[in-house]
Amino acid sequence: SIGQSSGSTGGATVTGFGSQWNNGSSLLVGAWGDSVLNVEAGGVASNTIGFIGRYWMSTSMATVTGTNSQWNGSDRLYVGHSGDGTLHVTDEGVVSSDSGWIAHESGSTGSTTVTGPGSRWNNSSVMYVGNFGNGSLNVEAGGVVSSTKGYIGDQSGSTGVATVTGSGSQWNNSDDLWIGGNDSEAGGPGALNLNDSGLVTVSDTTKLWSTGTINLDGGSLTTGSFDNSEAGTFN
Repeated sequence: SIGQSSGSTGGATVTGFGSQWNNGSSLLVGAWGDSVLNVEAGGVASNTIGFIGRYWMSTSMATVTGTNSQWNGSDRLYVGHSGDGTLHVTDEGVVSSDSGWIAHESGSTGSTTVTGPGSRWNNSSVMYVGNFGNGSLNVEAGGVVSSTKGYIGDQSGSTGVATVTGSGSQWNNSDDLWIGGNDSEAGGPGALNLNDSGLVTVSDTTKLWSTGTINLDGGSLTTGSFDNSEAGTFN
């Protein structure tokens, strides 16, 4: 853990091709304290579950930047589990995880930005933008995010905003996407902003709940089917 105790601050940098930080279990970037993790210039960090802002007192950040820089997790990655978490993926950095959880618990905040060609967040399973907390996902300037199922504003009390903007920017879902809820009921307010040639793809169904909004401003949504039976907002 980085920043294990309340009131503590911590930082770790993995830099340079061949530099590695391999964890056989979970990695907490900010347990109770405030922490920063930098993976840069070809460095690699690995773990099972990853946390940025594990507990409510933590405000923490991780940045993965540069060609061949990687943060690889075999399990979930929480950006704001109970605390406040920020993730930046830039300049061909790559984050890989089983699933992505932005703002997991009530009272948490989570913010993720994936920006630039070659910058990626690859999830082999689901992605939550606002599970019970307040979450935001920004995919910009050619960045790419992938997941199976996507949730924006998953549970009541959450808020979720996903923005995909710029040529080459994509959020690709190989299954369903729910906006303002989940597969069974409406949740918190959820918004999907598609700007300036940004693209979201959904192989199966995009469900827009009454608490959901899609703002189309020069971007595109490609989906197998579209369900607006709950009268969500489409601008």
